[in-house]
Amino acid sequence: MRNTILKTLKTTCVITTVTGLAALAVQANDDQTTTTGTSGYQTTTESTTADHSAKSFIKEAFQANQAEIDLANVGISKAQNPNLKSFSQMLEKDHTQANNELQPIAQKYGVTLQPTRRTEREANKFEKESSGPEFDKKFTTGLLKDHQKTIAKFERAASKLQETDLKQYAENMLPKLREHLQKATTIAREVGVDESTITSIVSKTPAVGGTDETKESATGTGASGKADQGAGAQQLQPNTPRSQP
Repeated sequence: MRNTILKTLKTTCVITTVTGLAALAVQANDDQTTTTGTSGYQTTTESTTADHSAKSFIKEAFQANQAEIDLANVGISKAQNPNLKSFSQMLEKDHTQANNELQPIAQKYGVTLQPTRRTEREANKFEKESSGPEFDKKFTTGLLKDHQKTIAKFERAASKLQETDLKQYAENMLPKLREHLQKATTIAREVGVDESTITSIVSKTPAVGGTDETKESATGTGASGKADQGAGAQQLQPNTPRSQP
């Protein structure tokens, strides 16, 4: 009788142990699945965010280029100042080339590029203006504002985007955009745009390697802010001869 009880107890212990081990194995597998699932969800979310940012920049870059092309065509036909007319031809050529280079990148990311009413709005506004000195002033001021905003967008893309081809596109465009802003600044002075207006626009331009999120480069306050304000614009100031002692 005693032996029978002992055998029963041993059998019960074995069954309990096996059941417990099986339960632990199931729990460990569930934990691993949960961890893997959570990690996979985070990766998917980050990937989706990055993809959205890439596509957004492609659309913004195309629209910025197209807006400059539309404006350039107006300048070619209506500008009175010969340097402004020549500059408009340069803008049309450079931004058309920029959009041509953007096309294969857009196809890679599945983005369809097409003009919108927003890109045509400013050009249509200037199209209604009469040619003459006042047109040249307003038109050049518009070019300054557009390029300041575009440089800020491309600086942000070059520093924030993860996609190598898009970062490279933005980085390659920035020197050309800054050259355009430099020329627009020179022509703005030539056609008589007020110096305070020019400074207020170009002072918002990010310094080389900066972004429009760097407040010191655009809206710095205090002594240090004033020193940093418009770091990018300092490169656009004309060289003035030093007074001789």
